[in-house]
Amino acid sequence: MATEDITVEHRADAETAYFDTHNRVLCLPVWQDMDDSLYDMLVGHEVSHALHTPGDGWQEFIGKGPGAQMRHMFVNVVEDARIERMIKSMFPGLRRDFASAYQNLHDRDLFQVTGKDTSGLPLIDRLNLEFKLGILNIEDVSFSTDEQQYVTRMAETETFEDVIELARELYEMQVEQDEQEKQEQEQQEQDSAGVPNSGEGEEGEGQGSSPDSSDGDEESDDTGSSAGGLGDDETTEEGQGSSGSQTDESGDDSGQSMEDDTDDGESADSSEGEPSEGEGDSALDYDDYKNNENCAGSTQNSFERGVEDMRDNSGSEYSYKTLPSANLDKIVVDYPAIAELWSPSRYKHWNETRNTETRANSSAQLRNYQNSIKATVAQMVQQFQMKQAADADKKTEIAKTGVLDTVSMINYRWSEDIFRKNEVHPDGKNHGMVMYLDWSGSMHGILQDTVEQLFVLVEFCRKVGIPYEVYAFSSNMYCPIDDRYSDEWDKWHEDNGRSDQQWARQRESDCEPHAFQLYNFLSSRMNKREYHTALNNLWLLTETQNHYHGHPMPSCLSLGCTPLNEAIVCAMQQVPAFQRENDIQIVNTVFLTDGEGHGMGLRGYRGYGRTGKSFVRDSSSHKVYDVSQSETNGLLDMLRDRTGTNLVGIRLHDSKNINHLRWSLDDDNRFEELSKQYKTLNYITLPSSYDEYFIVKGNLKVETDALESLGDNESYTRIKNAFIKGGNRKKSSRVIASKMVDIFAA
Repeated sequence: MATEDITVEHRADAETAYFDTHNRVLCLPVWQDMDDSLYDMLVGHEVSHALHTPGDGWQEFIGKGPGAQMRHMFVNVVEDARIERMIKSMFPGLRRDFASAYQNLHDRDLFQVTGKDTSGLPLIDRLNLEFKLGILNIEDVSFSTDEQQYVTRMAETETFEDVIELARELYEMQVEQDEQEKQEQEQQEQDSAGVPNSGEGEEGEGQGSSPDSSDGDEESDDTGSSAGGLGDDETTEEGQGSSGSQTDESGDDSGQSMEDDTDDGESADSSEGEPSEGEGDSALDYDDYKNNENCAGSTQNSFERGVEDMRDNSGSEYSYKTLPSANLDKIVVDYPAIAELWSPSRYKHWNETRNTETRANSSAQLRNYQNSIKATVAQMVQQFQMKQAADADKKTEIAKTGVLDTVSMINYRWSEDIFRKNEVHPDGKNHGMVMYLDWSGSMHGILQDTVEQLFVLVEFCRKVGIPYEVYAFSSNMYCPIDDRYSDEWDKWHEDNGRSDQQWARQRESDCEPHAFQLYNFLSSRMNKREYHTALNNLWLLTETQNHYHGHPMPSCLSLGCTPLNEAIVCAMQQVPAFQRENDIQIVNTVFLTDGEGHGMGLRGYRGYGRTGKSFVRDSSSHKVYDVSQSETNGLLDMLRDRTGTNLVGIRLHDSKNINHLRWSLDDDNRFEELSKQYKTLNYITLPSSYDEYFIVKGNLKVETDALESLGDNESYTRIKNAFIKGGNRKKSSRVIASKMVDIFAA
């Protein structure tokens, strides 16, 4: 709507909606009891200020001192009519929202005109009502023949200069009218008290003479008193003190000024400085505007107070954070550096025979597992290729070449279809996959199961020939020095392991992510030998972490905390770079983890608990994401919007049931259905910020021979049950694979 990237923020301390024209921030209060039409009207109103109200050009007229607030109110009323007319012209759909919103406000009597005769209101109030209620046939507002010209002029203001000119004229008319009424009232009071009128040739020495009356004598000229009572120094000072109690501005913008396009009617006032033009003659005091319901501008004041009362005063706070840039050179540990960590020279003290035997056993287990998943991988490859072929066939077009078909041209007497045709096949889509593996301590019980799922995806990528990268996110910092008690180890971490070296905070609002590491365990950039070595090292490392075998491993590759959120932030830079380097169109990003990551400081805190709402703002697109309930989900939404990637979450769960998920499912029937599916198929899918989010039973195995665990003399019943059970496991594994392929082939 704003036709530019502006920042939108809700703030509990904002009294009204306003737009900061310099910083391009639209600030909205935290409202309650507000329907969509009213919300859209208020937002549309402020967006129009952002588009059409300049930051300068109002100061000379509004000026400083006690009358500045009133002049500001006159400008607001006239400018509101112009900017609302312009935003409704740009977005015709808002007309219905404005009509519904103002009807709503009128029903609530926010303008406080119910039961009143509006014909007796000051002209500025009737103009205000006309352009908010009258043009919508909500309220009948009357004008005299002489006043009709101002209605026409207000409806035809084109520029902000037109607004200032009309506001100045209306203000001066109101000042003159109020001065005249005040003089008439003073005359009536003098007449009723029997005091002769001064200035009629008398000396003005009567007991009841007014100090504010102008008697024309020499003493009066020295004091400069006038009928308005605001021309002498004493009265002006007093007037400024009264107004000064309402504001502390100095005439320049302070964030709540006209420059911010506030509609609170107080933003340009000041208690300092010299009076501006016409101020000495002004009887329009801001105290009257705020407290006197019969004063000019009372309808605008009532409207402002009514909208302010719609704020949520519960004390909840809204916090907004942005993300720093990640220094990937300090975060990512590439696979050659990881290979160096396994150098035999690092473990000279270890028993070489035992080391060789352990590696041989680990390699044998890896080969057995690779053989067991061949059928599943083959099924995924076949299904992927079929979907690609079907998609290409669906998009195939038949095009005429313009060259005669010598076989069909004999039919030219009764058919025009005598030209050769070609099949036009659109270019296929290139795919790629980036996988992030949770390398935290909570994964130790299901780490091997998770890595097995990872290997299925890696083998699939290798078979279909799509590029891939595998990263493990860990809070344990990389260090090529094995002796963690040495001075060299301490110096390395001092030079390379600090958070400020990994994250470039450019704004005060940037959060402070933790220092962490992304270990690039596997990559399509590896040659065959490198891949085989890396695969064996990862399998051995997984076994060692899952249940300690006594095999040496690099200390920095041990399990740590869960920097999942930091990994998602890095993916916002890695996924586009991966896409450019491999010239691919579709990137699938997979996270294999056992839950959400630790906090990254995006959620605000107050006192001993968290209150209000927290948001993370994308500094490039200015989109805002709610992270009040989950930092992870908000960051995943940002990752998808930034990169267009497909997001797949695989959560391994080492339990026979999903009772822990009952609290997150509002529908009991839904829980019962999912619980039954989990027991039967060993997995479920849940709604999430992922495009597909799998909860998979942690001990799920792909079994190609359902009877291999049976003895030679088993009963018929045991054989039958084993066959059914094994078949179900194979089916479950293939269902998961099919669902993943549906996403990857999209």
